[in-house]
Amino acid sequence: MSGNEIRRELLRRAKQGFPWGVVLVYLVFVLGNAFTIPGPEGGRLLVVSQAMAEAYGSPVTAALLQLLWSGLLGAALGTAGVPFLLEQGTLLWSGLHFLGTAAVFSLAGWQCRWFPIRESWLCLLGLLALCYALLWAVRYLGWRQDLLALRRAAGLAETRETTMPKFMLLAAAVELALPWGLRAVDAADFPVLTGMFYPFFILPLFCFFSACSLAARLRRWWPVYPPICAALTLPCVFLLYNYTALFQAWTAGIAALAGGVLGTVLRKLKGRRTEAAKKQEDAERPEQTGDSEKN
Repeated sequence: MSGNEIRRELLRRAKQGFPWGVVLVYLVFVLGNAFTIPGPEGGRLLVVSQAMAEAYGSPVTAALLQLLWSGLLGAALGTAGVPFLLEQGTLLWSGLHFLGTAAVFSLAGWQCRWFPIRESWLCLLGLLALCYALLWAVRYLGWRQDLLALRRAAGLAETRETTMPKFMLLAAAVELALPWGLRAVDAADFPVLTGMFYPFFILPLFCFFSACSLAARLRRWWPVYPPICAALTLPCVFLLYNYTALFQAWTAGIAALAGGVLGTVLRKLKGRRTEAAKKQEDAERPEQTGDSEKN
């Protein structure tokens, strides 16, 4: 892609990511109100932190400023896939993009008072890096499969790599090994990473996006993936947690199923667009041939 095309794609994805960033940040506050014990005084719905409201003198001003920063964060996250459109230097540009995203996240967090202490900023920044790495791995597997498909169509590659085993290995690493790694750095008295962030955020996010990428490329075999994601949670449930964590199996399976359905829809829409483009190209070809014969 040319430089102008890359800039247009960056702008397009940033525009799409801006509202999603706003929605996700405010959804975090809404869910926080629902699960906070004790709840906010008077049953109020808090959309900004109390510290931010006091710092800016008005909850309305604080909410508007948080809307801007959360939208910028969503725009940065929405452009994470652009480095895969480049012909070379994908890893380098992905790393630079993460540094930019981390800078936006840090500035947004300090301006919106999301980090009460320095340790909370480091913890959330580490989680951002972890989620970025997982989604990058999912995107890389899909990108490599698309690249091999193009090479086979052009007659440049004879080998046929399978996608399913690679996604299964990645799912095994996330669901069997990652919880133990998080437990190693988690707090002993209140394990936030393994008790909250992993089962309610990291696990469903990974299962959803990996199944979406898989279903967009495999028409027949992707339905096997959600049960596998659900089954892979069971060893850690009984070895690291206890029976009360069995909900993780449902969380992983349902998230993977939802992602697979979305991937199937996207694959069908892409196929329809491709067919429409071919029909339009075939319709224009006779006209061009006729014009050349007249000339």
